[in-house]
Amino acid sequence: MLTVLLALFACSGPDTDTETDVPQTTPWSGDLVPLTSEVATTRGFEHARTLVHMHSPWSHDACDGDGIIDGEVNAECLDDLRSALCSQSIDVAFFSDHPSNAADQTYEQWSHPQAGDTPAMLGSVQVGDYINCDSGHRVLWLPGIEDETMPVAFDRHVADTTDENHRLYNNSDAEAMTAFADAGAVILQAHTEGRPIEQLTERQDLGMQGVEIFNLHAMFAPDIRQEDLGLDPLGWATGIAPFTSPEGTAEPDLMFLGVLENQPPSLEKWNALMQRGPMVAVGGTDAHQNTLPLDLRDGERGDSYRRMMRWFANVLLVTGDTPEAYETALAAGRNYISFHALGTPDNFDFHVEGDDGTIYEMGSTAPSGGIVNVSCPTLSATSPHGELSPEVTVRVYKDGVVWKEGCAEGLGFPIDEDGAYSVQVEITPNHLLPFLGDEPDPFLRPYPWILSNAVRVGL
Repeated sequence: MLTVLLALFACSGPDTDTETDVPQTTPWSGDLVPLTSEVATTRGFEHARTLVHMHSPWSHDACDGDGIIDGEVNAECLDDLRSALCSQSIDVAFFSDHPSNAADQTYEQWSHPQAGDTPAMLGSVQVGDYINCDSGHRVLWLPGIEDETMPVAFDRHVADTTDENHRLYNNSDAEAMTAFADAGAVILQAHTEGRPIEQLTERQDLGMQGVEIFNLHAMFAPDIRQEDLGLDPLGWATGIAPFTSPEGTAEPDLMFLGVLENQPPSLEKWNALMQRGPMVAVGGTDAHQNTLPLDLRDGERGDSYRRMMRWFANVLLVTGDTPEAYETALAAGRNYISFHALGTPDNFDFHVEGDDGTIYEMGSTAPSGGIVNVSCPTLSATSPHGELSPEVTVRVYKDGVVWKEGCAEGLGFPIDEDGAYSVQVEITPNHLLPFLGDEPDPFLRPYPWILSNAVRVGL
């Protein structure tokens, strides 16, 4: 895959001539402001910008395969990662390093602590580290593993020896799943698109708590696109020239629009799993900084940690910024995926209100009946935009099929049939016209903007 992609990007390079004649009301920014200053709270919950499925230099294939050089961590790559976590105002990052080399590290070194960091405590146990950014923002780094499964937010290694750590981290049987749970992990599954449903149901029975319904690597990888997603393996490549070529005039960060679409195989499997029991949905960033090492027109490599973090995140609804608050929200499924390359959504809310007035948040299981409340999100004030407004479409899904369209805040949509209810929001990014170059029309079409978790009603 790398050879093909390098050929496609070979003509890219620094070029500062990126101006267009379209007015910019709010200019493009490669950085994101903290969600707490940008998005309103929801019934007392704050919105936390969260990354799931991230690789540090401990992963053997991160940093162009050079995460460790002569026995030392690749300091430049680690600096890129830490800087990006700060510049994108990430609140918590659930890392998922590969067992090679992560299983060989002491638990204390798993989150790459540096001078100035603060230990993150769960009771009397250190479970990660806070990066204290120059801006005053702080990022919680929680360690995890990706191999057969993706357990995240470990409170400790699963075993006392390196050999046992490797054996368990590379496994997915009942012994391994129990070990993950005993070590405090939230057990997720990466790359749902390539897993048969029979395997996923077996793992659900063993304690798997969540699956990816969107994986960024899958959208770029020709083999995964063709074999698992049923897409043209390189169908996106030629269309991104406005963002990647020296002659282009579009904002390089928006090359993401060339691959952004739903992943139906993963969504279908998630919906099938929810008929059997609760199942958290997450979006996997899967960043390694190891795929597109050539610089784009803005002088930054195509797959930089910063650029990939800029594209989307999981937004947790939390009651604080402690490890316990974040892990509880993730395990409960109290989150939605936000593709904030298209702008940060504000005022989004989806919940079920029971017949007795009880509120059931995303990730909950509610009794039969009640109503679905959903609000139409708006573009946050700090999101880059021009003079035009986006077109936003809100759809409520029942068991993966469109059930209602539009917003029902306060009045609600009455529920007359049991099922798993979720919300998808589409956006046509007219507001991004100033950043789409001289030929914007191919990109002025609907894209997924929000994918919510579900409320299981009567199941």
